[in-house]
Amino acid sequence: SLSEERERESERKKERATLESKASKRQKGQAHEQAPHSFQAIVFAAPCIIVFGIQVWVMHQGGSLDVWEAELAILLHGLTDLIFGGPAVASSLSHSPPDIQRDVGVAVVFSVAFFLLTWGLRLLIVEPMARQMLGLRRLRLVKFAQSITEVFTYGSFMLLGLRVVPSQDWVWPSAKWWVGFAEGGHEVMRADLRCYYIMYVARYLQGGVSVLLEPKRKDFSEMMLHHIVTVVVICISYIYGWNRVGVVVMVLLDPADVPLHLAKVCKYTAEATKGHFWQWVADRLFEVFAVVFFVTRLVLYGYVCWSAHFEATRYFPKGLPEWACVALLYTLLLLQIYWFALIVKVAMQLAAGHGAEDPRSDDESTGEATQEKKDK
Repeated sequence: SLSEERERESERKKERATLESKASKRQKGQAHEQAPHSFQAIVFAAPCIIVFGIQVWVMHQGGSLDVWEAELAILLHGLTDLIFGGPAVASSLSHSPPDIQRDVGVAVVFSVAFFLLTWGLRLLIVEPMARQMLGLRRLRLVKFAQSITEVFTYGSFMLLGLRVVPSQDWVWPSAKWWVGFAEGGHEVMRADLRCYYIMYVARYLQGGVSVLLEPKRKDFSEMMLHHIVTVVVICISYIYGWNRVGVVVMVLLDPADVPLHLAKVCKYTAEATKGHFWQWVADRLFEVFAVVFFVTRLVLYGYVCWSAHFEATRYFPKGLPEWACVALLYTLLLLQIYWFALIVKVAMQLAAGHGAEDPRSDDESTGEATQEKKDK
């Protein structure tokens, strides 16, 4: 009948509209895929860097940067002398206390340099090679490139810290971190140590910006808290002369992240190549990471917290800055305990015969499934 024909025609129109809507959503999804998440970093950073560069050039022409340039030369000269000359040249390096105005400027310069180096390496080298050689795309490409740059960053600072910190004459026993603090003089640091200190806080400053440009992880809030607390601990310890325990903390935080991000690189490679060997390597690297994390961030770092809380009290009474440092150190310890609980969950997965997965981030298959649901 005529009414039935009209109903069928109406149903066909609805089906066509539904298909057209799905096609439109797929096109939007493809457009989003063609503009990877890391592209947002360029859009965000380019204007800031251009304005900053112009400002620096104007200040340089006016001679306003002479103090910063001289300080950069002293710091980098001291650091390179220690790296290539070893402890034999340590006694000849210059010493200086903190100068907030001068050191903040140097930290800003280092932060911009690290940001450009990190994202330049990632966008110009790592991502194109991963896309070409492994066929990675979307979130897998972003996370693979992120892990490669993290290996480079954490590995470099780990080696730098292991070169600088053990060369100090007060590094052990831990009583030397506190003896003489009440009399003053702990705030005076060797050029290589000051360079390492300022570079470390600069790395965390640029990391705090970079984490805002990355895909959000499940522990985004905890990671931001970790960045903020670490920067505050470094700054307070630098200014108030707790730099000895500060650099010990710094050198303990980096080693575990190297095998972690190497494991991620191998995991993404295994997914791209369908190779069981890379997954096996990823699982073994995760086991190394778990052991290193436990030793450095729970056992050794726990000892540092004990020393700052109890051992230091034997040598001087604590004021507000000292107790603030102790509270922040314990805050970092709580974060390490939280993350170790996640590590234990992954270890249980490995024991059950499953591959290691990073429990702190949503995996790519979940993201792609969500996109597919949106397309439907």
